Amino acid sequence: MISFLVIFLLTVVQLLAGFGLLILFRIQLKPPLFLSLAVMLGIAVFSVVPFILQLLFIPITSITVFTSLLLVTLALNIKYKTGLQQTKEMFSGTHFRIRIYEAPFLVFIGIIIFVSAWRCFYFPPTPVDVTTGAEAIAEYTVREHTMLNSVFQLPQNGNSLKPPFITCLQVIYKFAGFPFGQIWLSSIVICFSIFLYHAVSASVHRIIACLLLIFLLAVPEMYAYTFMILYDYSNAVFFFLVVFFCIRYFKEQHLNELAFAGLLMGFAVYSRPETLLLCCGMLPLILVNAVKYKVGIKKMFAAASVFLLPSVLCYSVAVYVYIHYYLPVGYSIAAQVNKNIFDIKAALAIFAEASTSLIFSSQGIIYYGYFVFIFLAITVAHLVAKRQLNAAAKNYLYCILLVYLVYPFLCHVLPGATVDYTVKRAFLKLFPLMVLFIANISLVTGFSKWITRWELGENNEQL
Repeated sequence: MISFLVIFLLTVVQLLAGFGLLILFRIQLKPPLFLSLAVMLGIAVFSVVPFILQLLFIPITSITVFTSLLLVTLALNIKYKTGLQQTKEMFSGTHFRIRIYEAPFLVFIGIIIFVSAWRCFYFPPTPVDVTTGAEAIAEYTVREHTMLNSVFQLPQNGNSLKPPFITCLQVIYKFAGFPFGQIWLSSIVICFSIFLYHAVSASVHRIIACLLLIFLLAVPEMYAYTFMILYDYSNAVFFFLVVFFCIRYFKEQHLNELAFAGLLMGFAVYSRPETLLLCCGMLPLILVNAVKYKVGIKKMFAAASVFLLPSVLCYSVAVYVYIHYYLPVGYSIAAQVNKNIFDIKAALAIFAEASTSLIFSSQGIIYYGYFVFIFLAITVAHLVAKRQLNAAAKNYLYCILLVYLVYPFLCHVLPGATVDYTVKRAFLKLFPLMVLFIANISLVTGFSKWITRWELGENNEQL
């Protein structure tokens, strides 16, 4: 019982920290989206606090960690009066209602997520990438009160030479009394599922939203990462949020939403540094949007800067500064670069391998189920029907292609990255984007409207 109380208290503090950030960035959303996003933001903030303590060479103890978390949460809520007023307006007239046809789907979804959360709570971390890296560092950080601990006296395999996103969260939860840590992952999974469900429901009927969420949860590889603490699920979540708020910016032209997307991209880079490539790959979207609205060179530069700078800062501190000037072991990315980088045939071979082994094969079905084929079938049906893609669908499709192309190219540039590991995990970022793409094409939204008309017609007959 005490464990659940501690989880509740940590979640409340995470909610408050994320709430403060959302108010500072003036982000306005419907209550389910706002609250679930606030918790995910709070977890991201938590992941930075012990790292900052380490950068300042402050001993990492339960007192310093939890005191710092409270102070950061209070600092982020400096505009609490504005936040309370916005919360009052946000919840006024809001009614929480589950329609009877949603209940079976939501119960099924709840069971799937409960199994994942229970595994996080009950079982220890098992992936070798974590047990020889972030988990080992976190365990000795709790004992020795520093991340620069005894783990680095052992032979290194590269897993310990990563930004301390997982390490920091594991440290916090271990100090809170959870020997396995990793409860934070379940919080991200639950809140992301709530966010995605309501984001999809804004475009299509809730039955379709339920089905799409179930299809996503049924992706074998992605579901496995909801209870295995690795960087990939969290990274996929933050990258999805980046794209979501970029598209909101493209539609409404509120620069604060693009700045917020830049912050989220910073968190995504903090969890997986190579995400900086995706950040750069999204810059053309921002520039094309600026040209479309004829905002001028200064505003175009400002838009690109607020989006790019948080990621560059996170990469510089969490990778370059931390690894080169804090860790007692050396690591050079330049030394890992392929000497035959201009070998086009080798690059194309990697692209072909990624497509055949991960998607169009029996092994691909084991990894990702049939979700990719569902996405392709709906997309082809939409094109055959000669329907136009709206702006949001085009942008989601661009980001899907960006992920699909960047990671095989990364394997060519850095031979240490492989299709079986790096690309397979990176492709998890595709599936939430595919869900929103499907929810934004007219073939599906048209069917959704038909369901809504049928539902209202039935209701009218009953009346």
